[in-house]
Amino acid sequence: MPVHGKSHVDLNPIRAAIADTPETSDYTSIKERIQPQFNLADAIQNQLEQQALNDFTVPLKPLLGFEEVIRNHDQRGLLFRQDDYLTLVDETGRITRDDKRGAMSPTLRPILERLNLDPERWCHRATAFEASYTDYRKEHQRAA
Repeated sequence: MPVHGKSHVDLNPIRAAIADTPETSDYTSIKERIQPQFNLADAIQNQLEQQALNDFTVPLKPLLGFEEVIRNHDQRGLLFRQDDYLTLVDETGRITRDDKRGAMSPTLRPILERLNLDPERWCHRATAFEASYTDYRKEHQRAA
């Protein structure tokens, strides 16, 4: 999905006036990137145990990482820096539209300030986030 499509989906709870900010909008990829909590494998196992799913044979696909630059090989992530994506969503969410109920308050501080993230800390969190999914993929591939 192109970045503009991802940002549209991440802003749905704000446009529907269900959430005030991206970091408070439940069930979105942007909140998961900011505060990782969801474990896809556990959720699927739980659904199988509750017999809500009969079978799940599709490979697990974690959130794509941010690759930041174009390289001369296959790229599997988003060609965006994570802080730039957060800023894009934050600024787009402030735009009011007549056909939508909600928008972010123009008086809110920028998202990186609201999250109290300095560049070094943000870089560490983004790297740790992607590393946790990388480890899970390797573990899942071995089990298959």
